[in-house]
Amino acid sequence: MSKSNTLHPRAMSWLGAAMLCLFMSSQVASAARVPAPVPPKEPPQVDPCECGPLDVVFAIDDTGSMGGSLTALQANFSNLLTQIQTSSNGDYRLGLVTFQDDVTVRVDLGAGNDAQMQAQIASLSANGGWNLPEASDEALNTVIHNIAFRPNQNGAFTGYWRTGARRVVVLITDNLPGGFNDSYTSNALASLQAQEAYNEGIRIHAVYVPTGGTPDPTVVGIMQNYATVSQGAYRLTAPSGADVPQAVQDFLSDCRTPSDVFIRDTPADNGWEPSSGAIWTSPDIKVCNNVNGCASSTNPVFGTPNNYVFVTLRNYGPLRPTGPIGGSLHLYYLASGGNSSWGSTSWRRIQTQHNIFLDAGETRDIRIQWANVPLPGHYCLLARWVSDGDPMSYPEIIGSDTVTNTQLNNNIAWRNVDVVRMLPGGTGTTTYDVRPTVGHATTLFIRPEAEPFPGRVTLTLTDRLFAAWEAAGGEAEGLEGVEGTTLFFGGHGGALGLHTDKEMDERIHVNFLSDGPEGFFPMNIFERDDRKDPIGGVRYEVNVISPDTEPVAVELAVRGVDGKYTELTWPHTVHHKHYVVYRSENPEAGDMEAIGEVDVSEEFTETTAVRFVDASDATRHFFYAVESHTDGNKTLSGWVTLGAPPNR
Repeated sequence: MSKSNTLHPRAMSWLGAAMLCLFMSSQVASAARVPAPVPPKEPPQVDPCECGPLDVVFAIDDTGSMGGSLTALQANFSNLLTQIQTSSNGDYRLGLVTFQDDVTVRVDLGAGNDAQMQAQIASLSANGGWNLPEASDEALNTVIHNIAFRPNQNGAFTGYWRTGARRVVVLITDNLPGGFNDSYTSNALASLQAQEAYNEGIRIHAVYVPTGGTPDPTVVGIMQNYATVSQGAYRLTAPSGADVPQAVQDFLSDCRTPSDVFIRDTPADNGWEPSSGAIWTSPDIKVCNNVNGCASSTNPVFGTPNNYVFVTLRNYGPLRPTGPIGGSLHLYYLASGGNSSWGSTSWRRIQTQHNIFLDAGETRDIRIQWANVPLPGHYCLLARWVSDGDPMSYPEIIGSDTVTNTQLNNNIAWRNVDVVRMLPGGTGTTTYDVRPTVGHATTLFIRPEAEPFPGRVTLTLTDRLFAAWEAAGGEAEGLEGVEGTTLFFGGHGGALGLHTDKEMDERIHVNFLSDGPEGFFPMNIFERDDRKDPIGGVRYEVNVISPDTEPVAVELAVRGVDGKYTELTWPHTVHHKHYVVYRSENPEAGDMEAIGEVDVSEEFTETTAVRFVDASDATRHFFYAVESHTDGNKTLSGWVTLGAPPNR
């Protein structure tokens, strides 16, 4: 039933090789809730690279919403200063400007000003700014063009950029550029500054802190443009800003020794090649609907930006001596299934995170936001670490299969693990894309990992796949019945042969029909052909949960629609019965009003987001939360807000 102001849910669709040792970790972030500041982690070790003369200017937003970022930067600035000294072999010059609705030159670009820089950084406090757009574009204008005096600028920036030095601006903000008008109308001035920076040989390293929770796509685009046009780098941090220092330190250059970075294929993997076992279940790739991570991997959810892939990089592999190293992490997706070939159009890029620099022996989780999951369903993920100092052991030949590449290269990992939850007596649905080897007999296996599933498993084949099954004899181990193109198996699974002389990529719809107790019943579906070991598969983490399970606080995302409305999205959990949407102008005061409900229907799935639109005046600044209800309990999500929180 649809209640007032309720919408039913629906489907939705660094520096380059010779740059500074400064910008550390691809901590892509966006959070569903407005977080409290997180204490900064132990600062990374100073990288012993020497990259030549260096001119660095920091352009920092010091408005009221930037408190967490400033605190973290202040706590770690001495380490960043040491890094600059080491990177430049002592030949460096520094500058500092801050901005709100105006620009303040705090330290002019020059040499011998370490003490002044440290004192000015320590004195920064987050306050003011009031309206949301800030003058980041004018701050860049000041430092790129060495502007001495003009209205709305406090102090003169007359220090010169040296010929022969690497020229770097580190821009840190949480908001749109608003010029001196305190109003965002277009990105024209921002785009001009990016081009002017490139013309002057100045690289902009843009650090976006989404203090409001969910990143604003307009801000993301502008910050990425700053970096891309000027040949700098872009980083999206956690909303708390706690990882701003790590982002700033990730300017590391290419002046480093070779090393061996690996991503585990299995829990027992220590980097030696080839790996063995079900190599499509990498524990070093994890999907979370929370920017801060999660205890166990879940499914990406269509219709919400709150999807994050965490990839663990380990710089202590056995194939070469360990040292500091730089490289890129490439992340791809494919519809969940088995056999696949490298270089095929089926592998689609999610994102490439460049300029990741690891200390010797370092283990780091790289967080990549997957904001636009293309469709509801289940996906497999492929991660590739690419570095000149850590080449692939086995060449990735176009057309070679993914299993071979993953087994023989410890800097490639594959995760094809899906979560399927259901209630006792209910049905869990998923998919498996089968790609039989052309001209070879292929067997598709359904195998419980431990205890058999308490119920039945059905596979609904396409007509082409059903014909390939019949061509292989039309028999199957464990088959309990056939109805149309649907094959029925018991909880112990089974196997069926397939044969085709043509390339085929066909989707099987898999149902787990529960008629037994609650519990965790992982099931593997995988393929073998007549030449070798498994050629790919999926691990389904089938979980039959009690309807009395405590409700889950949803990970809530918020965005503006056409400048008029506010859209909320969140993942559904199978045992939730309905949701209540609240809003507040000041949740800290305990003031909140219920503005609508969403009742769960049979159409709800865990791979499509629930959607709710608040049609109230979008110019008013509200916080939102969602309360999840089961039959006997309820729990409230964290509060989120559109854009950065108000500056105070």
